[in-house]
Amino acid sequence: MSLLAALRHPKRSTSILLTFFSWYFLEMPWKIVRSWGEYIRTVGEIFSFIFLLKTFVKPWKSITDKYPDKGFNIGIIAQAFTLNCTSRIIGMIFRSVALVIGIVIEVMVIAVFFAILIVWFFFPILVVMDILLLFETI
Repeated sequence: MSLLAALRHPKRSTSILLTFFSWYFLEMPWKIVRSWGEYIRTVGEIFSFIFLLKTFVKPWKSITDKYPDKGFNIGIIAQAFTLNCTSRIIGMIFRSVALVIGIVIEVMVIAVFFAILIVWFFFPILVVMDILLLFETI
């Protein structure tokens, strides 16, 4: 039996239409949301936002200088304090840059996701409008 003959039968065409609409508007959007959720989670893991926030004020590469245990030498204490503060500031700068880049990429991924989802829902309407426009211009 040909496809055209199968579509001519009213019960079959109704069943095919219902199956198509169920697939197009229920199943596939859910699959799109799940797959893009994985992309969003992956970007979050690549930039490891939680780790960056937990270690935000930690020294860069754990570069620190110990304070003297014995005696009071203001020069050595100032040197250790300066190195420790500088290392923390450098760490904060690098982590801030990584956080900003990660957030920008995350926002871009979410924007692309919403664009794809909107195009998915409006594509049938656009196809019908294009067909009507095609017949109108002929």
